[in-house]
Amino acid sequence: MYIVLLSGGSGKRLWPLSNDLCSKQYIKLMNHDADPAETGEKCSMLQRVYGQLKGAGLAENTIVCASSAQVELIESQLDNATEVAVEPMRRDTFPAVMLSCAYLLSKKGASPDDVVAFLPVDPYTTGAFFRCIARLGDYIQSTEQTIGLLGGVPTYPSTKYGYIVPEKPETGASAAGENVAGSETPAGNAVSGAGETAAGDLLGVAGFREKPDEAAAEKLVADGALWNCGVFCFRLSMASQWLAPYGVPCDYDTMVADYEKLPKKSFDYEVLEHWKPIVAIRYDDMWKDLGTWNTLTEEMPEHSIGDVTWDSTCENSHAINVLGIPLVVMGAKDMVIAASHDGILVADKHQSSYIKDCLAGLEDASRYEERRWGTIKTIDNDDDDGIKSVTRRIKVIAGREMPCHIHERHTETITVLSGMGKLNVEGTEVDLLAGSTVSIAAGKAHSLRALGSDLRLIEVSIGDTGADEVVK
Repeated sequence: MYIVLLSGGSGKRLWPLSNDLCSKQYIKLMNHDADPAETGEKCSMLQRVYGQLKGAGLAENTIVCASSAQVELIESQLDNATEVAVEPMRRDTFPAVMLSCAYLLSKKGASPDDVVAFLPVDPYTTGAFFRCIARLGDYIQSTEQTIGLLGGVPTYPSTKYGYIVPEKPETGASAAGENVAGSETPAGNAVSGAGETAAGDLLGVAGFREKPDEAAAEKLVADGALWNCGVFCFRLSMASQWLAPYGVPCDYDTMVADYEKLPKKSFDYEVLEHWKPIVAIRYDDMWKDLGTWNTLTEEMPEHSIGDVTWDSTCENSHAINVLGIPLVVMGAKDMVIAASHDGILVADKHQSSYIKDCLAGLEDASRYEERRWGTIKTIDNDDDDGIKSVTRRIKVIAGREMPCHIHERHTETITVLSGMGKLNVEGTEVDLLAGSTVSIAAGKAHSLRALGSDLRLIEVSIGDTGADEVVK
């Protein structure tokens, strides 16, 4: 079975720490699934989920689907452990799913008979969740033309999640040892034991309900509906029939060129709501979608990250400060405070769920970028008497190299703060030591390599810095 992590979402919901270059799934605020004391550092949602896939023996055949702007960040966080199916543009989950299928068939050597499971990168769950996905894949492998889903058993009538509505007992096969299509469950698919999934946990799916109101949610839970965990599983051969109406073959290179022909729709609306048969497997353990500051802070064991000072009147509040300057919080009740170089958020926890509405008029500019070779932090962006300048703090990881590139419309001066490195300008190498200052004229191809330890420097760019970088 292949696994695809859908990781191409935008960066609005955990602003100001997230942005289009570093969406919420890449922010390192999570504890590892194992004892965090073993690592001594926080991880991102992507890193946590990938670690859980490794623990379930599913990482080897895992790829990530994301935009080109996120490839370096993914490769950096996963240490090049997996491949990325690159979306040429964002067009919702149906095109992303089809592109991933094409990538597996064209680039990974997958067979049309192989099973693929898609899942988001932001579930907060346990290793049992991923073992459940493996069992779902085993079941789908034994069927034809069936889509399998993973449904979480609700712990309360949530209005924030979508629901999978099961078939009623008289219209779907529900007896243990029988699958929803009415045929016998293949040997080996029934798994017993405490907390494990048995054949009787397979349900026929009658439909779906998106984010109901409280009364409707209570009735759904009473009727046995499951939370939709965003996991779906099917044979790769099924993708061709969903692509046929749009005249796009299941070939990766062709699909990249014809990507705009695919509808900008979710896989749920384009396929799931019209497909039969669909089955769901119950997952009865901890699961949460960490999509907002409110839900994320519920799983943060500490109340603050960074330089934060609280007074004694604060209650049920969380603060994240990555600015490197003191943040003092007084009298905060049910608040979330987040401070980064992209902005500062001060919000009631419940109200923070609606942050996208407030960001519509803000400039979408990232001041912090993580690349496979290091990080870039913009600390000043100024236009003084018509002279534009940008000051950045750059770290090149030991042994890594900033790729060769050209700035067509601005010059830059770098000053080394610490570490040693080599600067290559048009084939001429320059040694870099702490205190070294070098200017690079516009139009000059150059690259930078760190030697021995991390190389840290200040870069000052003067001129038009807007989209003038060309990577060679």
